[in-house]
Amino acid sequence: MDFRKKLKIRLAVAISYIALGVLIILAAIFTKAENTFYSSLGFCLFVIGIVRVRNHRLITKSEETLRVREISEQDERNVFIAEKARSWAFAFYIIISGLVVIALNCFGKVDLASIIGGTVCGLILIYWICYWFIYKKS
Repeated sequence: MDFRKKLKIRLAVAISYIALGVLIILAAIFTKAENTFYSSLGFCLFVIGIVRVRNHRLITKSEETLRVREISEQDERNVFIAEKARSWAFAFYIIISGLVVIALNCFGKVDLASIIGGTVCGLILIYWICYWFIYKKS
């Protein structure tokens, strides 16, 4: 994929973070939600979106910074490190979530344990679907 196209997609994702954050904040205000979780979540998404838009502007400020960033993102060592980090994050999430499910069941929080267990199963299902798709494509 062309690097400029990839940057445009990243910008669109950042703008959607901002929009989603604002929508969540407005929903929390208009529904008069008692807890501050939703407004905090909306604020965090908004800030993440702003930071990503700022990073996009810094990267695309000049042709030189754009070229340096493209080279660093396509460097085989950096790609390997990023893939290895994603792999570790996936494994740690599965292990930690499994332990949390066990602990929640022990403390009688069966509903919450079921939700977290469902996310783990969903993530593993998505992994196998992606694996199968990439395997067939290559």
